[in-house]
This record gives sequence, C-alpha cells and structure tokens, in this order.
Amino acid sequence: MSLDGDVAALARRLVAIDATNPSLVIGGAGERELAGVIATWLDERGFEVRQVGADPSRPSVLARRRGRGGGRTLLLAGHLDTVGGAGSAADDASHAVPDRIVGRGAYDMAGGLAAAMIAAATAPDDLTGDIVLAFAADEEFGSLGMEELLAAIDAEGRSGPARRRPDGAIVLEPTDLEVTLAHRGFAWYRVEYDGVAAHGSQPELGVDAIDRALDGLVALRALGAQLAARPGHPLLGSGSVRVATIDGGTDAATVADRCVLVVERRTLPGDPDPGAELERVLAASEPGRIVPLVVRPAMEASSDARIARAVVGAVGGVTGAPAVVRGDPWWTDAGLIAEAGIPVVLIGPVGGGAHADLEWVSVASLHALADVIARVVREFCTEVSAP
Repeated sequence: MSLDGDVAALARRLVAIDATNPSLVIGGAGERELAGVIATWLDERGFEVRQVGADPSRPSVLARRRGRGGGRTLLLAGHLDTVGGAGSAADDASHAVPDRIVGRGAYDMAGGLAAAMIAAATAPDDLTGDIVLAFAADEEFGSLGMEELLAAIDAEGRSGPARRRPDGAIVLEPTDLEVTLAHRGFAWYRVEYDGVAAHGSQPELGVDAIDRALDGLVALRALGAQLAARPGHPLLGSGSVRVATIDGGTDAATVADRCVLVVERRTLPGDPDPGAELERVLAASEPGRIVPLVVRPAMEASSDARIARAVVGAVGGVTGAPAVVRGDPWWTDAGLIAEAGIPVVLIGPVGGGAHADLEWVSVASLHALADVIARVVREFCTEVSAP
C-alpha cells in the first residue's frame, strides 16, 4: 500500500461524511457513520477494533495494531466530529484548486485521521510495540469521547503486559506541520450574585446585585493585569481572565435581585487551581455561588521527551528543514491525554478555514504528515522499552 497513493483518497472519503456535532448544531448528523466507516477500514487491515462510548449514536473508535511484544506503544489520537456551517459535507468537486481537498472537516481533522490511518496500516510487520488509534466523538463540545477512550485504554493497560498503556502520543490537530509542545488550559465558571429587589425610586430599601457584581468585575480586571505582568511561558505567553457574559436585572424601575457572570480563565502549565484563585479574588465582592462549568488542564511536553524528539526529528527528515516548535493558545484533547500521564505532542497538516465555511487541506501536506507519522512509528515502536 502506497502512502502517497492512498492518503488523499482516504481523506476525501472521510470528508464526504457529515459528522457535525449535534451538541453544537440541532439536528447535526453526529459521528456514527464516520466511526463505522473508519472502524470497518481498520478491521479490514487487521486492526483489533471496537467502538467505545455510552451513547451508541455517538461512538468513538479505538483500534490497536499489535507488535511482537516488548516495545513501546504509540497512541495516535484525533477527533471525528466537526462544527456545523455552510461548508458541511464534501465540497471538493466544486472547488478546482490544485493540491486542495475542500470540505467541512478537511483541515480539522479528517486529513490528520487519514494520514494516521495510512501510516499505521502500512507500518512494517516487525514492530515490537503496539500502535493504538483513538478517534474521539465530541471534541468540539465537551470532549466526552476522549474521556471514554482514555478510560478504555487504561482498562486495557491494566489487563496485562500484552496490552500496555501508551508510552507516547501524537494528537493530529492541524498545525501546518509544526510541532506543538504546549497549549493553554481553560476553565469556565458561573459567578452568581444575590440581592434584594426594591423600587428604583428607593434603592436604599434593596440590595443591588449588579452593584455587587461591579466590585467583582473590578477585581477580575485587576487579576487580568496581574496575569499579564507575570513572567510569560516561553511558548504560550501569559494566561488570561475575562468576563464572557453578564445577566442581571429585570427592568429599569427595579433594583436587581440577581446578577450572573460567566468567567473564562485561560491557564498555563503549572498555574494554581483556577477555582480557588477565583474564590480568593472575588471574596470581597461576596458572590453567593461560584459554580464550575468546565475545567480543562493545560498541556506541556518536554522537548527531551522521547515522543517529542521522535516527531521533531521526523519532521526534519521529511521536510529537509528544522521543525518549528510552538505553543497554542487554544485547548485540545491533548490536555486530557497529558493529564492521564502520557507524554503527548501535536502535529497535523497544512490548510485553512478551520470552523469556517470554506475549509481546506493541502494534499502535499497529507503525504508529508503520513510520512512523518510512519517514521515516528518505525522509531518509537521498534525500540525495546525499559522494564
């Protein structure tokens, strides 16, 4: 099987399947059809394949190609779902642009999935370590799929040395063939302020929840200035805090008895618990409740980690130029993989239009990405692992 001959065709096949996340778009198709096509493709090529997830209409795919034993296990991870938009479904036929596959999910991230599938399926037969593919549902919303996949991988790893946990991982998010070693985490909180309603002509008879929230807004602005003044991370710069939404009051003539802020905190590796930090910062404004909505960890891989060295070296070998190493401001499922104790880096194809109506991926970059992954597989999964 040829890397160059098959990766573009497989990417086009995957892009042609609507996998719009139904948590983002009412009536979205979901991941079931795409998961089924990928599972069948891998099963036909000798992988041990199963679909994982509590919701059978939104499965993730977990597949393993076994090595001969004693080697390192490599995890290749990505996501099945796409966001919605006018570019949903395969639009490639309507855009005669050389070297481009166009369509929703081409860049983020059907192209990366196709490159990983081809590289894993064409790997040599003498590998000592396993290759594990974990393609998740729901990354674009709640990341439930990756949580379920990691639980399944952990259960397999505890079943004996024949199914060892991954020693390193690559997440196939689009990076334009640059190597991401770190990205920020994020946390969302609902901050609720209570008051006492009163007629607007006699505000002294009530307690203005909006006025109390203003004190919180001032404190949050001060926290943002403190974060910006701290020494920045070499790849990620500074963390941040912002108020995303404000909801309070009922009408112009009534003192507000309630005001609710939704606060977003973007975190760096090693930052303190953002919930405890928020409670401390807002204590003087006396919020009634601080409710965590979503808390996701930052990710950082050491440049000396074996998986990082392997990917950086493979990129240099394929492109003929030193790999560009970077950090990303956004969050990915790599944060969960790192939190599970698996060293992880990100690399994906060249393209554009992620989450936009006109999304595309470079065919040449898919060939290069498949070659990079193939090189990493040969290096990472043929070495004997430490006892």
